[in-house]
Amino acid sequence: MSKNTFTARYLARTAAGVPRDLFNTFIAAKIKPIRPTVLIYNCTFVCDARCEMCNNWKRGNRKEDMTLDQLDRAMGHPFWGAVENLNISGGEPTTRNDLPEMVELFVKRLPRLRKIGINTTGLTPQRAIPQATRIVEFCASHNLPISIRVSIDGIGEIHDQVRQVKRGFDKACQTIDALESLAKIHDNFQFGVAATIFATNMNDAKNILAWSRERNLDIVFNMLRFTDNMLGNKELESSIGLKTQEEEFMRQFFLAQVVEESLLSGQAFQYLHYADMIANGYVRTMPCPFQTQGLLLNPDGTLFYCENSKPLGNVVHDSAESLYFKAEHLADRATFEQTICKNCLSPCQVNVGAMKQVVPYAKFLMRAYRVKRHPEQHIQTLPVTR
Repeated sequence: MSKNTFTARYLARTAAGVPRDLFNTFIAAKIKPIRPTVLIYNCTFVCDARCEMCNNWKRGNRKEDMTLDQLDRAMGHPFWGAVENLNISGGEPTTRNDLPEMVELFVKRLPRLRKIGINTTGLTPQRAIPQATRIVEFCASHNLPISIRVSIDGIGEIHDQVRQVKRGFDKACQTIDALESLAKIHDNFQFGVAATIFATNMNDAKNILAWSRERNLDIVFNMLRFTDNMLGNKELESSIGLKTQEEEFMRQFFLAQVVEESLLSGQAFQYLHYADMIANGYVRTMPCPFQTQGLLLNPDGTLFYCENSKPLGNVVHDSAESLYFKAEHLADRATFEQTICKNCLSPCQVNVGAMKQVVPYAKFLMRAYRVKRHPEQHIQTLPVTR
């Protein structure tokens, strides 16, 4: 399925909720806390890769992962009824044999769900392909858009080096081939690849782009970030973080993607922001739904407002509603914009953030049009930061 077709389908599904989005953003959230509309669930930290830039595989412990029954009990509450966008990540989600049942559970428990996203290494095709097939077919039967991306962090040996898996690139390509075929059958399914760029694979970024275009694959580039809640990799920042010369390379690379992408693409929104943050000393100007209406749930049931916040508690022992609305937690969240948000590189749900905050997105479109025509003027267009 083409990205434009999928985007149109998703936007059509989203359109009915626009009045509610605007009301929540500009009125409700300013009066009192609103229920979460965005959820990221790291369903396991167990992983079949040993990535240089992520430590989740080191903390993976299947015995600590919530069972499906525990997850169902935690989700069986009206509190979750406002969630519209769900992303299932890890670790490697397909290491859970109950992943298809998990998706079915979420569809049952989240009546307003607009879209599901799943990230996978694709390194175990004999497991990933049948799971993805079952999930896509189930979502198709419920007319629910689903997006799955396979991680490709280099071409050939570079990918194997980053993932530290022998023949990792060949295995991922086997999964990619199968999911490409699946996407041609189901118009609710968007398939693509994702690449996380950092010092090790930076020089291969253009090769990844060329390879993806040759295969007509939708690709998203992410800039490496350091976050313990999400990736367990904060300790790696000093050793693999970008240096000055590497930063300028990345700024130019992301600007080139802005030039290539449609301005209506959420990816262009993300790429311009990456370029902005590199240029302005890593001050975030991109809106984020996690400031007022998002949650991150980790495998053992630990709940966070976002990938950089303090833990709120554990949904196995306490209701998510009580943890989310606890006065001291909300008081802490009120400080995020001037504290943890200020330098956050996270791209999670930026498209949702843009849709729910119309004014910042309108300003982005005006800037992006100028940058698209004259990328050499990027520095002059930077928004003022506080």
